[in-house]
Amino acid sequence: MSPSPLGFGTVPVGNSVMRAESIRNPGPKKVILTGAVLSGSGLRVAYHPLFPHRLRPGASVAFNLIFAPQLAGTVTGTLTVYYKYPRNGSWYRTWRAIHVSGMGAATSGSLGVNPSSLNFGTVQISATKTLPETVRNSGRRAVTISQMAVTGTGFAFSGISPPVTLGTGQSATFKVTFRPQASGSVVGKLTINSNASNRMLAVPLSGSGSAAGKIVVSPSSVNFGSVTVGTAKTQAGTISAVNGPVTISATKVTGSEFSVSGISFPLTLNTGQSSSYKLVFAPTASGTTSATVTWLSSASNSPLNQPLTGTGGAGPQHSVTLSWNASTSRNVVGYNIYRGNVSGGPYTRINTTPDPHLQNVDNNVQGGHTYYYVVTAVDSAGAESVYSGQVKAVVPYP
Repeated sequence: MSPSPLGFGTVPVGNSVMRAESIRNPGPKKVILTGAVLSGSGLRVAYHPLFPHRLRPGASVAFNLIFAPQLAGTVTGTLTVYYKYPRNGSWYRTWRAIHVSGMGAATSGSLGVNPSSLNFGTVQISATKTLPETVRNSGRRAVTISQMAVTGTGFAFSGISPPVTLGTGQSATFKVTFRPQASGSVVGKLTINSNASNRMLAVPLSGSGSAAGKIVVSPSSVNFGSVTVGTAKTQAGTISAVNGPVTISATKVTGSEFSVSGISFPLTLNTGQSSSYKLVFAPTASGTTSATVTWLSSASNSPLNQPLTGTGGAGPQHSVTLSWNASTSRNVVGYNIYRGNVSGGPYTRINTTPDPHLQNVDNNVQGGHTYYYVVTAVDSAGAESVYSGQVKAVVPYP
């Protein structure tokens, strides 16, 4: 195979030129052409032999290529010819690349867009997705965009308001949006009319609308029942996506005695997927209380409220029973009992008058706390002895 590079020279934008590329088999064996591919903006194949095409040694075949530049500037491309030839009793497959080049010359202003098409992918119904689009004058003269229009349900553009004049090399960037109104694929077109050599540009638009998903929490409401003050109760729950994917962004909980745990945000769930979480009720006072978990998401039913109720129940009544030996001192009429929260004091007296008995019950204690007690003897004149030895009392929780 002995092809040569193919050059089209300079061609005015909007015009076209055809050139022939001859491919010769220098031999000594036959060659079979199996296909050809041409790349490059504005380049196309006008004629090629029917494949597979047998090329004898010394024979040639012509490919007719057309260059029709749409924009000013240099264009390069490649004509790739695939072929096979016999070698060692089998067919050896290979290819040859032929360099193709040309220059588009602007006879007046010439507009181009980037990107050449816009695909918005899948967008939920009533949601909006925005993509940028740029129009540029690559010609030698100023161009005035006189009108722009868009077709296709849900498509729109903003950020540019014709008439707009672009000097040589100038560009303008604007926004194209897609806000689907129903499920399914949508196609449209953005057209740009001007006095450029290519008077109308068309930008294909495409996208797909999908139904907005919903979230479902289970259970829909939670009653924790009675929970002892100072303790906590946990209730498991799940949150699921139906009718479409959703992204859960956050939760808000009213009421300081309730909380949500075991779940992190943002969390994206596809249709049918679910995630588990935990609801916690930790009452700090007796009585019934209520709260609401508000789930914030991209779902159509956002925000979703989940009611919570619970009752704080009083814990068991605790007491500390104290007893001591009688004082051997004279004129003792009773005893004062002192309590402290730290070993070694300070202590606070818990009886108002000297107790004549050798036993006392302290009912003002709380579960989970440790107390330290001492006793003094009081005589008839009101004089007190020194503190007795300290005793420690650990109250169970709750």
